[in-house]
Amino acid sequence: FRLFFRSRSPVMSLSKPRRSGRSKASLTAAGLWLLGLHQTALPSQLGQAAQVAVQPPVLEVPKAPPKLPRAPKAPKRLHWAPLPSPEQVWAHSCVSKKKLETALQDPTVTAIEVDVAMGYFTGSGDEVVPVMAHPPILTSDLTFEDFLEELIRDGRRHVKFDFKDLEAVRRCLPLLAQHSGELAANGQAVWLNADVLPGPGLRRWSGGVLNAEEFLRTAEEQCPGAHLSLGWKANPVGSEAYNEADCRAMADLCRHHAKQNVVFAVAARTAAKNFEPLAALLAQVPGSQLLFWTGAWEPPLLQTTLRTLHRQLQQHDVLQRCGFDCKVLEPRHVYSFMTSIITLLADTGNALLRSMFAPRPSC
Repeated sequence: FRLFFRSRSPVMSLSKPRRSGRSKASLTAAGLWLLGLHQTALPSQLGQAAQVAVQPPVLEVPKAPPKLPRAPKAPKRLHWAPLPSPEQVWAHSCVSKKKLETALQDPTVTAIEVDVAMGYFTGSGDEVVPVMAHPPILTSDLTFEDFLEELIRDGRRHVKFDFKDLEAVRRCLPLLAQHSGELAANGQAVWLNADVLPGPGLRRWSGGVLNAEEFLRTAEEQCPGAHLSLGWKANPVGSEAYNEADCRAMADLCRHHAKQNVVFAVAARTAAKNFEPLAALLAQVPGSQLLFWTGAWEPPLLQTTLRTLHRQLQQHDVLQRCGFDCKVLEPRHVYSFMTSIITLLADTGNALLRSMFAPRPSC
């Protein structure tokens, strides 16, 4: 011991300890040698042993298991009245309080068709809200909310909402979903209708055609289970007919979204020209129906046209899957048609004047 401390006396001086890593290692080595650890540790390993001895223990915290992806939120469950028979008596384009009142007072009417668009409520200024209106006329005395309240209060008629723009779809469907239970309790069926594909006479024109994917996605998110009525934007007084490409595109759309029990809205005049593709469409989509219509400003159908259409339906054995929302040439329908034309011209003039004198936003 005396020899060792003599050789290491500079190291053991407490007055001015050296700061080099070598002196600290020598001091630790001496201590370990005194404790007899020289028998288990080689001189070259003593410095490493000292470094290990002075390090504090490290607490290993187990890693949290990776988070599993959240399951998609299940769509809300809504109740709707079942799909009724296609044999309905329709009141078409009830876009005003007067037209709605007339339809509700008619005991023969079983279903109401109404157009929905973003527009102006009479007397409300320039605020744009969902109203019952058919473009280009976008002013109405009947809002979507008021119409829905009157319909539920009546409690007897089915309804088809013909949406003219996607913003109206987004604004109206949440409110409709809130009242789905009341409609179902009354036995009132609801169709969500839109023209989602260009059709005869307008295949190269996209105006008025709603994006099919957006419409179907919004309908499924906001009103899952509601009945769908899908159509083509068509010119009913043109010379073209529905063709195989039109019906194939519609069938592919239904197949892609797994849609069944769909009602296809079809222009009656156009369908009478060539019914074969529509018959094939009914065969491809299980539970589907056809609803033949005439437009609000379209001339009434001739009796010969209606008989031709009936004959084709019987030949394909699909008459029981087809309904009619059509004006047929009768004295009362001629008067109604002329009145609608006059109203259209007046309302179009008012709409043009409104757009001309409406305040323009400053740049």
